[in-house]
This record gives sequence, structure tokens and C-alpha cells, in this order.
Amino acid sequence: MKLAFEKERQKVKQMFCSPTKPQILELVAAVACGLLCSILCTMGHPWLASMVPMAMLIRPYRYSKNILWPIVWVGAALAAVMMLEPVVDAYYTTWFFPLYKALGLGVLLSLAITPHFMAWLKRQGRQAERARQDNSRPKFPAFYFFVAMLVPLLCAWASKGPYLESFDLAYELEMLRGETPLNDVHTMAHTFLLWLCAGNPVVLVGLQIFALALLLTVFAAWFYRQGMGLFCIGATFSMFSLCGTVTELAVSPIKDLPAALCMGVVLYYSMRLLVNDLQWHWGHRLAFGSALAFTGLLRHNGYVLVLAAGVWLLFRAMRQKQLFAVLASGVVCIVLVNAIGYGILHAQSPNNGFSVQVYATGIVAVERRGGDITEAQRQRMKELLPMDYVEACLSNPETEGRTLAQRLCWIRDLGQYLPSEEEQAFAPLLQDENGTNDVFNNLFILAAGEHKTEIITLYFELFLQNPWLCTTEIIRNTTTIWRLERGLALFSHVFYLIGILAAFVGIGKKKMLRFWPVLLPIGCNVASVVVAASTNELRYLLPTFLLAAPAVLFFGLQSSQPTSSEEQPQ
Repeated sequence: MKLAFEKERQKVKQMFCSPTKPQILELVAAVACGLLCSILCTMGHPWLASMVPMAMLIRPYRYSKNILWPIVWVGAALAAVMMLEPVVDAYYTTWFFPLYKALGLGVLLSLAITPHFMAWLKRQGRQAERARQDNSRPKFPAFYFFVAMLVPLLCAWASKGPYLESFDLAYELEMLRGETPLNDVHTMAHTFLLWLCAGNPVVLVGLQIFALALLLTVFAAWFYRQGMGLFCIGATFSMFSLCGTVTELAVSPIKDLPAALCMGVVLYYSMRLLVNDLQWHWGHRLAFGSALAFTGLLRHNGYVLVLAAGVWLLFRAMRQKQLFAVLASGVVCIVLVNAIGYGILHAQSPNNGFSVQVYATGIVAVERRGGDITEAQRQRMKELLPMDYVEACLSNPETEGRTLAQRLCWIRDLGQYLPSEEEQAFAPLLQDENGTNDVFNNLFILAAGEHKTEIITLYFELFLQNPWLCTTEIIRNTTTIWRLERGLALFSHVFYLIGILAAFVGIGKKKMLRFWPVLLPIGCNVASVVVAASTNELRYLLPTFLLAAPAVLFFGLQSSQPTSSEEQPQ
């Protein structure tokens, strides 16, 4: 016991070790790069901000046949995006470029970026491999790195705080004050987190930005121990993990950042597990399992990751018995919150129509865009959804320019809309004495929540009859995932995804089969947004913006490792 305590004391002491002069210069330069990118993006010059990381990538590199596939893949991805990029109308797609121009420009951009990016990853891997053999290397200045990551977050908080105008926040505060019955529309775990902060959103924001800086420091300490340079880690994190999208959402007291932080912890332990670097202290097991559980407890769509990662860990647990403790701790967390906690607090679980918004809006799209739909299916649609209300939403001039899903889901008119004669079956849904339904916005969402199974069944029938129409409708309602929403800037979501996948492809087929679980947090989040969220909000994609840089650095570390070095189960 005494020996373990002494080890922990030495670790804490090491965190506050004085950095060397070169380390200070590296940290200052790294934060300066990130702040410069943020300032340029804020001033409306994201393409100019992209020149900062591009300048760091451009160095002489050796041509290799292994670079051909990444160039072709990235070029094809960019070409596809540029053909669809200016989708602004919910019913028609404007083609930005004809096919040959899009392919040509996509390949040219790929030739300008991909070889330098892949060479940079290889170079980082080789340098890290050499650095691991250097016993005289200075210790990682954890406290100073933490401060370096905290500075941009505090700057963002000072410029945008206190950020208290969110409807979601107001609804949760009503529940804490007893004005609205406790319910899980916004997840009970996040409401409880807000309660722990004495119902003060400013305290919550302060805690979560400290947690974000701490998470990045934990990642950085591990990458540094693996041999990566301090400037490389700091600059990559300050430019990409702390980009404008992340800092803006970090100072918002809603559930997106806490859930993304839990995904980050899952990613961190997954990386260490994959390279056999976990010592399996009980703290590791509990942190891993509880972080995975709270990914779902803090965001309903987080359960996609809980399920996928749970299955992966279950298979691995057959060889590494310590993982059973990880799974058990996750199950205990979910049971404590969703079973015991709900019962003690008498929390309600209202029918949440937002969980089937993709399917409900897809049914409407088939009918509105002249798809293949039988009279029997049309009749079922009218029984499940208030179609007169749909017509009223889509004819509202104030919603022009928005997607079909946004026009249906974000008109907040509860208590104001008078159902037509054909909609009398839906009229009781508007009667809400305790205010629970206020969060569901309108009659369309309320009706969707009442008939989830039937709506999903009808949607898949129509999907099989109209596969192209339904697919294009999903594409139009999820443009935040794939659009170059800021031009050709490297800070758009699609470039983050392309960067991750290019780095993944660059490690080779054998390592791809071994390290694919690193893609789970971001991949599951994007997949859950595609199938469950058609309102096209950028905050749903926060995990990509936050965790892309650690994922890319991890693949960079593996890019120069011998492929024969397979993990040995502990």
C-alpha cells in the first residue's frame, strides 16, 4: 500500500516538473498556431487559416507506390463532395460541377495535400520510434501543457459567455426547479450533472472546459511517452481539437461536450488496449467502463457506441479477462441510472418523436416528391402523421431555405396550432397540463413519438420502393456531415473525416485489421446522426472535431511500426 502511494506521489510530482526552455518555446508556438487559425476563421478567412497547417506539412518526401491508393481515395471523396456541395434546397440538388470537372479538381487537390499528409505521418512515426530510445529526453510537462490547452478555451469563454440562451438548458432548469416533471428527453444523467453544479450552468461550463483541457493533456502525455514531439502534439491539438467549432460548443452548458468527453476517454483506453499498454489497475477498468456507459447515458444516440464497443470488448474479454470488469462497471452504471435512479426520482420517459425524425420526415419526402407510394400506404401515413400540419409547415414562408426536416421539426407552435377535422385523432397530444411536451416543439414530433414502430415499418417499405429518393433525402438533411460548409477549408467536417480515413488507410492492410476499433467512437457517432438526426445541427458532430486529431496521431505512430509486432494478451 505504501509503495503504491509513493508511486502515485511521484507521478503527481512529475506533472509539475519544470519544462526546459525548448519545451516552453514549443508550447508557446503550438498555442500561437492554434490561436492564429481560430482568429483567421473568425475573421471569415478559413481558407487562409488552412494555410497554417498546410505550411507545416510541405516538406520534401519520397515517392512510394503505397501513396497511390490514398491519393485516388481522397480525390474521389473530394470529387463526390464537390458535386453535391451546394445543396441548399430540400427538393432539388444543384450540381456544383459536372463529373469530369469534379474528378479533375478532386484529384488535383488530393495530389496537393495527400502525399504531404501521408509523408508527415510516416515522418512522425519514425521520429517517435527514435525518440523512444532516447533515455535523456526531458519529462513531459503535464501541468504546463494543461495550461496551454486551457488558454484558448478560456479565451473562447470570455468572448462568448455566459451562453445561457439555450432552450435545452432552460428546460432542464425547469425540471430542477420542480416546474416540469423529471423526464429523460434530455437524458437524466446530464440533468443530474447540472444538479451537482447546484443548477448553475456557469459552474458546469467551467468544469467541462477544465475536463476538456485535462483530456487533451492525458492524450498528449501518452503520445509523448510513445515518442512524439511536444510541438507536433500541441500544434495538432490546438489547431484541430480546439478549433472554433469545439471552443464554441465547449462554452455551452448542454450535453454535447460531456458526452464527447466520455467518447474521448473510451478512445484513449481503446488506443492503449490495442497497443498492449494498459496495466489494468482497477482505476483503469472502472474509468473505461463508466466512460463507455455514460457515452450513452449523456446522449441517447451514444448507445450506438455502447453497443458496438461492448460487443468488441466482449470478444476480446475471452482472451483478456480484465475486460469483464470493464463491461461489468459499464452495466452497473447504466442500471444505477436507468433502473434504480429513475425509480427513486419518479422520472418519466415521454414518447420522444425526435428519435424517429429521420423516418417520419422520410415518409413525408416520398409523398411530397412524387415517390412510389400506394393508396394503402398513403392512408397509413395519414393515420400516423398529421399531414395537414405538414402542409402548414412547408407552406410557411418563414422557413424558406431550410431543409424539409428542419421545416417540420423546428417550428415551435405547441398550443397555437388548431388541428383540422382529419387530425382530430392527434388533438389530445396537444393537451399538456404539466408542460412535459413543450420540449417536443410541435404536433408532427408529438405524433411521431406515439407510433415509432409503425413509422419505422412504413419507412422501410417506402425505402425499398424508393431507394434513390430516400437516400438523397438523407443526404440533403445531413449536409453538416459531408459538406464543405466553409469552402475548401481543412476545418470542415468532411476534411476531418477524410484525414482520419486517409491516415487509417496509410498504416497498411494488416494494421487496419488490428486497429480498426480506433474508428469506433467517431464512426458510431456519425452513423447514429445519419439514422436518427435529420435536423442537421453541427453540435451532434462534436466528437469528430474533438477526437480526429488524437486518432490521426495514433495512426501516425503506427505507420512506421513493424507489421509483425502483434499484441500479446496480458
